[in-house]
Amino acid sequence: MFFSSCTSQKQLIYLQDIDTLKSPEVSKQRTPDYKIQPSDILYIRLMSMDPNINQIYNPNFSTNQQNLFNNAQSFYIYGYSVNDSGYVTVPFVGNVEVAGLTIEEAKNAIQAQTNKILRNATVDVKLVSFKYSVLGEVKKPGTYTNFNNQLTILEAISRAGDITDYGNREKVLVLRPGETKSTVYRINLTNTKFLTSDAFFLLPNDIVYVEPIKSKPFRINIPIFSLLLTSVSTLILVLSFIK
Repeated sequence: MFFSSCTSQKQLIYLQDIDTLKSPEVSKQRTPDYKIQPSDILYIRLMSMDPNINQIYNPNFSTNQQNLFNNAQSFYIYGYSVNDSGYVTVPFVGNVEVAGLTIEEAKNAIQAQTNKILRNATVDVKLVSFKYSVLGEVKKPGTYTNFNNQLTILEAISRAGDITDYGNREKVLVLRPGETKSTVYRINLTNTKFLTSDAFFLLPNDIVYVEPIKSKPFRINIPIFSLLLTSVSTLILVLSFIK
């Protein structure tokens, strides 16, 4: 019972086959191009050499610049939401269809619309609704916000405090919601092959779940087993003394 509940060093190591590879270089999956979806929130800023134009087109940015970058909630307040039809409404520019486009393509589409009414104006577009969740056997499970163009599964797990001693590094699931269906990827973090998986780079709204090891229920109940065995031993001693 004692040895079956122990966690070996091998169970705690990532990329266990790295030393067996002929070359230290390991190929990885290409960073996926995320397509904007309805309900996504974009940060959009129009910049010009004329400060008056900047004041008109970026009133929230100019008056709330300090609060805008203090917390994630500010991005949702001052960001631009993509409606159910796939359009984003930019003040004085109009509606621009961005659903199904990458961030760079959306930037070009808004820039083209802006060029019709402004000269020498530059558009900056970023996705600020990049949320992902990490569940299961990690030290800090929860939902996190990523302020970067890319995020690997190792970074996501690291932000969640790494996998606990109860976590099974060979069985990590990535659930990727879609418009019509969801895709589930199973990843083995002890093998370098996961670097080429489609789930190596996470996308917005992905859910990472780390499964527990099989011995976890037994290890959790060890205090109960100990109490039970102690009680039985005490009862036997008492009965032996009485006899």
